[in-house]
Amino acid sequence: MLEKLLYLFAGGLGIIIFLLMVFRFKSNRNINIYFIIIVFLGSLRFLSYGLFSNFPLLWPHSKLTNYFFTLCVWPLFYLYFKKIVQIHAVFKKRDSLHFLAPIIITSFIAFKNYFNVEFYTTVVGICFVFSLALSVVYAIVCYRFLRKNVWSRSSDILVINQQNKLIKQWTKIIFALSILMFGRFLFNVAMNNDLLWFKNQKDYLWISAIGWMGIYVKMLIYPEILYGYDIFQKKINDYKRSAIVFNHIWIENSKQVVNIQDAALKEKIVDSIQNYIISIELLAINTDLFLKDDFTINDLVNKLNVPKSHVIYLFKYHCTISFVDFKKIIRVQKAVLLIEEGFLKSNTLESLAVRTGFSSYSPFFKSFKSITGMSPKDYLK
Repeated sequence: MLEKLLYLFAGGLGIIIFLLMVFRFKSNRNINIYFIIIVFLGSLRFLSYGLFSNFPLLWPHSKLTNYFFTLCVWPLFYLYFKKIVQIHAVFKKRDSLHFLAPIIITSFIAFKNYFNVEFYTTVVGICFVFSLALSVVYAIVCYRFLRKNVWSRSSDILVINQQNKLIKQWTKIIFALSILMFGRFLFNVAMNNDLLWFKNQKDYLWISAIGWMGIYVKMLIYPEILYGYDIFQKKINDYKRSAIVFNHIWIENSKQVVNIQDAALKEKIVDSIQNYIISIELLAINTDLFLKDDFTINDLVNKLNVPKSHVIYLFKYHCTISFVDFKKIIRVQKAVLLIEEGFLKSNTLESLAVRTGFSSYSPFFKSFKSITGMSPKDYLK
């Protein structure tokens, strides 16, 4: 009874997460569709085991859901990890080939009554060996891909590194969960001592249920993990609506003041800090001031019409990045927006670099890759 309640709770929580993701997907197609499928199939599996295990007519369908999820989970994880990095990648027909073997094997099991026992048992044994080998290959490929493209990713910009760290932790948890599920599957096979490897997939399913509940809770705490490397993409979408959200850049409570002069200045401008931040954000949104190649903090001071010491204090104690890095983010953000609007259809990357305030393509390339995690050419793919 307790085990059924665990499955029902895990499945119900999963359905809630699934609906939340679908709702967000309608307004932001950058959300990862493959993880939506994983959550949906996994939730159906838990719900079916919690609801239908005592209903003979429905129980076979529940088992088929579990077979299909078991066979599909590694291809889905691989495509999910891949899309985390390539946020603009669209579904390609060849991606569907990843699900060809799971569909064939599940269909064969579903229509077992049409085959004689000897033939059925032999083919199921072959399917087991094939599925096991394929799972090992997917696990190795996923590990190598994550290690190269996610776990080793870094940036010169602090705010980007914060997002990288979050995604790195998240993918490690997901990969560990997938290995745990695979280990449970192998343990079940060893305990079955039977070629019909799928017969007792319900055994120890509570381990997966607990693991998935932990994942769901983390998703509710950090919903941005669903978007991959989205911290920059989110700013772009907000930019299009003329309302950039400068997440993680500004600090409401200042850092510890390091000298007497700054302490005295703090008392003078503490009530003006919020207005300064709003003014700078409006300039970034509504003007091309930050795109001028010779734009300096002095120009910003003159535009704001405030003492230079106030602006220096602002970036020193109320900003997680330097003025130079802030300027880079605004420029690269504008570059991505221009790419989205088709600027490169009639212009070169060098023209884009100059248009966004860089002196040449080289510093543009370094800044673009540092902030977005990919080169301009990779972004276009």
